[in-house]
Amino acid sequence: MKVRELFVSAFRSLISNKRRSILTMVGIIIGIAAVITILALGDGARVAMMKNLQASSSGQQSTEINFVPKDDSKTAGFDDNDLTRVRENNKLTQVKIQSDDHGILSAEGTINSKTISSTLYLSQEANSEHLIAGRGISKNDILVNNPVALISKSTAKKGYKSVQNALNAAIELNGTTYTIVGVISNDAQREGYHTYDAVVPRKIFDVNNANVTANTLKLTFVAGTDVSKATQQITNQLNDSGSQHNAGSYEFYDTAAMLKGISDVIKGITYFIVAVASISLFIAGIGVMNMMYIAVSERTQEIGIRMAVGASQQQILWQFLIEAILLTLSGGMIGYLSGLGIAMGVSAFLPFKASVSLSTFLLAFGTSTIVGLVFGILPAKTASNKNLIDILR
Repeated sequence: MKVRELFVSAFRSLISNKRRSILTMVGIIIGIAAVITILALGDGARVAMMKNLQASSSGQQSTEINFVPKDDSKTAGFDDNDLTRVRENNKLTQVKIQSDDHGILSAEGTINSKTISSTLYLSQEANSEHLIAGRGISKNDILVNNPVALISKSTAKKGYKSVQNALNAAIELNGTTYTIVGVISNDAQREGYHTYDAVVPRKIFDVNNANVTANTLKLTFVAGTDVSKATQQITNQLNDSGSQHNAGSYEFYDTAAMLKGISDVIKGITYFIVAVASISLFIAGIGVMNMMYIAVSERTQEIGIRMAVGASQQQILWQFLIEAILLTLSGGMIGYLSGLGIAMGVSAFLPFKASVSLSTFLLAFGTSTIVGLVFGILPAKTASNKNLIDILR
């Protein structure tokens, strides 16, 4: 028999026993659907975690370098010269400083619906330094925790086009809204360095930003950069020639390595659950073998006729083996589509989307084929080993 005839014959045999074929496929469908669902959701969770913790929506990645003083004294680990040198790195798109001892921190916010990145000076007492319009932060503001702010002239113009329009208007910084009571000059500095764009009462800022890290340099890289390697190079540079390299050390915690470890753990858990779910495939394989043995027993006369007209043992074997493979492969493809549908439906209620890759399709295809081969080979051999004389008796 030709290969095409083998496939046609196998297909017709399965169609002639629709109910039995469908019931046998149910086990394969359930097993493959379970495996695909778990893999899609597990990969989706892993991809979402990597994306959210490691990169922005534009693909840019951020890392942080911390300065740790040798003693308990509060020492600013970074100054403007350090920033200037670091910013010379063409792989960086943004460099922000958070230096607690001088009250200088970076903050994100909005002013009149416009997004801004500001350097803040956290004032612990009344402040009217570098004031050019409005009033300064008063002792009463500090005492009653009044959310007021002073902003630079350039920030005022960016948000409200003029200094006067900005007075008594609002600015949002790190999620807290402040009332602008004064405008300061653009070259306002703290203790000879650390220029800043806004001044807010420290007590209010600390209450609303308890998790802001002190003495930290935040670096944002262009998409595609090896951030671990680039950050380590900058850290080494600071430890060699940073402004405070003799007073402490600059340290970089490699989050990429941490994320890889977390990713490996998620993969391990996913594969373990998949292995447990795969037990159903073994049970389904037993069902396939049982069905094929029944088919061989019922079609003894058919086997004898084929042998009588010249079919070889190998052709008989391949006929029944192809039957088993078609059965499991059909169940596998239905199970694959069912698994995708379940995963997509479940992910609609989760904070991440199911991730579908070519490997999941190949897994479903390959597993179905292997189940058909493994559990169909013995019945197929039984059919091919039948003796024509015994059949004719």
